Amino acid sequence: MAPAAGSVQKRPRPGVSAIDAWLAEFIRRTVLRLPVSETQNILKEWGFLADKELQSLPLRPKDTLAMEVLRLCEIKNVTMKDAANLDMVFNHTKSEKKSWNVYQMSKSSDADTDFFDVSEYKLQFKKSIHSITRNVTVHFKEFGEALWIRIAWGKLHTKPDQYKATFAVYHSQTPYVFITSVPKNFRPLLCQALVIAAHYSQIQELELKSRSLDSLKDIVFKRFYQPFQSYHPRPLQERNFSPAIVDPRVVYENLREKESVDQVTRETFGDGSLPKLEMASYKLETMFKSDTGLAARSEPLHCVVRFTSPHLLEAIRSLAPAGISEAPVSSLLTCIPHKARNIFKITEKRPLHPTNG
Repeated sequence: MAPAAGSVQKRPRPGVSAIDAWLAEFIRRTVLRLPVSETQNILKEWGFLADKELQSLPLRPKDTLAMEVLRLCEIKNVTMKDAANLDMVFNHTKSEKKSWNVYQMSKSSDADTDFFDVSEYKLQFKKSIHSITRNVTVHFKEFGEALWIRIAWGKLHTKPDQYKATFAVYHSQTPYVFITSVPKNFRPLLCQALVIAAHYSQIQELELKSRSLDSLKDIVFKRFYQPFQSYHPRPLQERNFSPAIVDPRVVYENLREKESVDQVTRETFGDGSLPKLEMASYKLETMFKSDTGLAARSEPLHCVVRFTSPHLLEAIRSLAPAGISEAPVSSLLTCIPHKARNIFKITEKRPLHPTNG
């Protein structure tokens, strides 16, 4: 008897095992996000597919590529760990697509530096997370000296959301962790796991954020030239310059001014490349003062000034040479890398003991 219409089911191909629909969809979407020019390199770094399989992949159109990768994943019995590895490789390559916050851990001054065991770190981290909730997936991947941690959070009756995973990047033997967005209710749990795994006692968020993960590392690890740490530029009028042109008929005023500005800029920022930050925020808090008889406010006035640029520090360095500001530029702007922060709160100096009257 022939089967009824609509009841025919396709038999699985020999040697092919079906994977969960949600896992297949997650892998498909991840593959579709890969830039065409970097697809081969990312898939190769993933390490799940053999070189022969990689060479046979059609890079275009994207849908065909995704379906072929899924076919190979079914044959090779892909797991969530494999899919998470692919996602971490992609986000490591394209880390600038996320906004990163810097956290700093600390311990008591008499505590010794522990030998770092990556296996023990992973074990303690997962143990700390799963002691509070099991509805979460945690995966690790090492990229050089950096350990990447991927955490997908789930609610009470829902699976972990793999599309909104939190990434944390930890460098052993350092107190710094770089973290992408994390749900507010899960932040204490993540912070607890980080300090326990690394054998610290406290953790705090620094007022430093950027889309450039490498630049944040350069700032907190002091991996760039910082002449302004120990140098305080003198006013322009106190400087002595010897113009290169010695013809007495030439007026040097503009040339000398340009040389002065250029020298102050070099002494402040250096000649090398600067870390890449996209913004700096200054929150001013001041009390209302008036002699016109207006009612005094007991609450402070607030004002927020935000500077934004694709490369803020380079933009600040160019202000004086471009004639937009005087040299040297305000230390409120030049201190950003040295202080390792780009979010500031400026308040009035208040007396230690308020006066009566």
